[in-house]
Amino acid sequence: MSDSDSSTDFPASKFDRGKIFAKTGLKVGANYARYLKDRVTNRKGDKTAQKAALNTQNAKDIYAELTKLRGTALKLAQSMSMDTGVLPDEFMDVMAQAQYKVPPMNQALVRKRIRDGLGRYPELLFDSFQGDAIAAASIGQVHRATLSDGRDVAVKVQYPNIRNTIESDLTVARQLFGRLVNGPYLDEYFEEVRSMLMLETDYENEAENIDFFADQYDYDGVVTPEAVHEYTSQTVLTMTFVEGQHMEEFLAGQPGQERRNHFGQLLWDFVHDQIASNYCTLHADAHPGNFLFRDDGRLGVIDFGCVKRFPQNFRDDMLRLWNARIHDNQDAIDTMLHKLDILHDEMNASTRERVTSFFERFGRLIVRPYRSDTFDFGDDAFYDELKACFKEGSQLRETSGSHHFIFINKVLVGLFSLMAQLRPTIDTRHSQDLLHQSVDALA
Repeated sequence: MSDSDSSTDFPASKFDRGKIFAKTGLKVGANYARYLKDRVTNRKGDKTAQKAALNTQNAKDIYAELTKLRGTALKLAQSMSMDTGVLPDEFMDVMAQAQYKVPPMNQALVRKRIRDGLGRYPELLFDSFQGDAIAAASIGQVHRATLSDGRDVAVKVQYPNIRNTIESDLTVARQLFGRLVNGPYLDEYFEEVRSMLMLETDYENEAENIDFFADQYDYDGVVTPEAVHEYTSQTVLTMTFVEGQHMEEFLAGQPGQERRNHFGQLLWDFVHDQIASNYCTLHADAHPGNFLFRDDGRLGVIDFGCVKRFPQNFRDDMLRLWNARIHDNQDAIDTMLHKLDILHDEMNASTRERVTSFFERFGRLIVRPYRSDTFDFGDDAFYDELKACFKEGSQLRETSGSHHFIFINKVLVGLFSLMAQLRPTIDTRHSQDLLHQSVDALA
């Protein structure tokens, strides 16, 4: 296969990608038709098992097509794997593969992408280079290599035409969501997503993010890679290699509760160290593929493409809202809901009531871990409430809140999903102290 031919595995035009989206819809429709027929012809069958089989088949068909599309579409699959209670469990089980099992580019295309990005083929740049990818995700895939100075590195190679796919996918998504939701902020939300995805395709920007996190957060319990700038371009990123197990492999080893508690604590504190920092910078892609559980007890943090830098006033208002909720100060809560545009003047009375009711319930759940010195994330009752709350939120058909909430929510859902899998009991005193100190500094 020639270099020009090999790129056809990555449909970039709106038309080509639209055909795949349409094919997916037809497959799902056919599955549903078979399901209805089976219910009629097999009336004594197990209805729950029939519905589960439908969900599984739909999830497999959707996943198969999204992996062809990669890019924005595959990021949607990663989002589907989060434990939010909105999608059936069968979807989450299948879509979790999007963290680890994406079909990679062939080796000829990888060589071409490295030559185009760095000026030479990999065998001329690296002392050794593994042609088979060790990981493949939504925007690029990772290869292991060795530099001439002996350092082990990970080389991330971007799929071709990714920037074009972002524009075409978001155009389709904007049309779809425009039919499903109302409100004044939809265009701002899509612009926020588009801007962040474009930044994720700039590997030189990611290298700068790696430098920042290596400087700020590479402490005793956390290890991050270091960027190798001389072997990095917009489409090829080289960084030092971080050893460790992904969540799936870690849990398969049946770690004891003490080990689960240890890594859960590191995850919880890592996120809160960022929230409390005056840098207003957040690793905003909290999914299992981006964390490594190491034998030495440290938490490896990788993939710094999705890093959100918040305006200072937004970060400060979020802290004020948290503080108002902790102290059950309803007047302050109402003030912050308006200031953060969660409640706004264009809402009618009915919508305002639904949104207010949802955020009252949601807010009380989110601050529950901070109301005691320890919190058990293995509590099934807590997750049942959280799932029900997420499901209620998904049924709101009104956009509300600053567009900066998109990535706050991404971190929040991702963190609680990670905790749901680890099921640790953690000490929340450090995080409470950090947040209270940050609130006091605002006075």
